[in-house]
Amino acid sequence: MARRRSKSWMILEINRFFSAMVTEIIGGTHIERPSDPTELDKAEKTTNTILIMNAEPFSNRPSVDTDISESGSEEPSSPILREGYLIKQGQKIKSWRRRWFTLSRSVLIYRDEEDTSEKGRICLSDVSLVKRSDRYPDKKFLFEIITKSRTYYVTASSEDELNSWTEAISNIIVSSNNSNYDAASLGSS
Repeated sequence: MARRRSKSWMILEINRFFSAMVTEIIGGTHIERPSDPTELDKAEKTTNTILIMNAEPFSNRPSVDTDISESGSEEPSSPILREGYLIKQGQKIKSWRRRWFTLSRSVLIYRDEEDTSEKGRICLSDVSLVKRSDRYPDKKFLFEIITKSRTYYVTASSEDELNSWTEAISNIIVSSNNSNYDAASLGSS
């Protein structure tokens, strides 16, 4: 007759197994992978969780906040028209995060900090309107950047900063629309 193991032994074995796992949350999916590659066979037999071997580190993955439809390439020689910290609402998780924004003639890029990699970009040719917003009454200097696919909610630290950013973005949109209109009228003459 086979010897039965105690419940406490089973709990210890389960705890040991899961403490050897590396857990990540990626795009809302719970992903576990063994921290020791020799544990892969055991993991596949004892859990229904998604397992990933040789997964790249979480920090190297694209941000959830990046909107691929609005990706584009920015020319390195494009001059910076405005830059500074603003607070932006996340796309999926609606938390407010401080981001470093850089505005050029074609794109508004945001990062965690001034010298870190790009978290996302807003192609200014997709922007239809920039305006002050009262959607969140507790955000005193809130404005919206409305694109074809998304509305970005961004807050500044002062009235002057809000006006400066909205005016700079609006001027680019207007000048871009005017140059598109001029090119179209030249082609029809």
